Amino acid sequence: MFPTPYETFRKGVFMTLRHFRIFIEVASAGSITQAARNLYLTQPTVSTAVRELEEHYGTLFFDRINQRLRITGEGRRFLDYARHFIQMYDEMELAFSNSGISGVLRIGASTNVGISYLPRFMQLFQETYPQVHTQVHIQTTAQTEAMLLNGALDLAIVGGTIRSEQIALTPLFQEHYTAICAPGHPMAGKTVSINTFMKQPLLFREVGSTSYEVFQNAIRQTGCEVTPAWESTSQEAILEAVRLGLGVTILPSAMLEAELRLSTISRIYFSDFSFQNTVHLAWHQSKFLSPVMQDFIQMARELLPSNHISAQNPPGISPHAYPVHRNFPKDSPAATLTDLRY
Repeated sequence: MFPTPYETFRKGVFMTLRHFRIFIEVASAGSITQAARNLYLTQPTVSTAVRELEEHYGTLFFDRINQRLRITGEGRRFLDYARHFIQMYDEMELAFSNSGISGVLRIGASTNVGISYLPRFMQLFQETYPQVHTQVHIQTTAQTEAMLLNGALDLAIVGGTIRSEQIALTPLFQEHYTAICAPGHPMAGKTVSINTFMKQPLLFREVGSTSYEVFQNAIRQTGCEVTPAWESTSQEAILEAVRLGLGVTILPSAMLEAELRLSTISRIYFSDFSFQNTVHLAWHQSKFLSPVMQDFIQMARELLPSNHISAQNPPGISPHAYPVHRNFPKDSPAATLTDLRY
């Protein structure tokens, strides 16, 4: 295999754009730890890239002093070349792309997120970046996690628990859950205790789904056991059973707005309990984030709802766990968004 125009080979290691971008970030941040955070990489990955560069060129670019990095004279000289090289490459990419952002982006989402938020968000993303081809996979959090681990996804938005330490997570927003029943149910519009609610037939998504997991984790605090009367992979089947008075359930509030507005279901209020869940953006720690991935992350952080979003209020901006260095194109649909829900 021959190196591409932006790869060089020496001493058994290919030098790639990735090495140069990592070096520039380390020189700017002054530490491996901060550079790793800024680039969404693990510290060993960043350290290895710097070491490979130094071995490749046979010189030290940094002095290691008191757990800090101090760039050497050779390092400063190399930094000038690296910045020029990356600038020229980025300009070339921009010149040969209509929008400057292109490529394929593989996005995963857990079911609840995929129903309530992702379609509208993806519409806005595609309008903002029409040159980007997206592939979307909506399934359980566990299935989404497996695809991230085997490299089948670039990014994912999930509401369930991610168990692998190889997956990086950053919180996006708090998703609130609402208890519901049929309009003619004795609990319709009433305030009840969680124990009273638990005595009703419980209708839930399958074990492993986010809705089931949220309810189960919360109920464990009361010492109660969750024994569903229904388990279904179909959200619509659960809703229809609730409408017909066959039982009660909890589902994400955003998913129920239209049903509650049409009075096909009724809300149940709790006197002693509340259900909510943190929705996260996820990616494999060892994955280098491309410009289009960084822009997707920025849009998700700024446009997906925070815990005070309502249909009448514009979305708040979630705090950034790490800085993102890109901005949306001016006058883009994303820049003028007022509501992400249907």
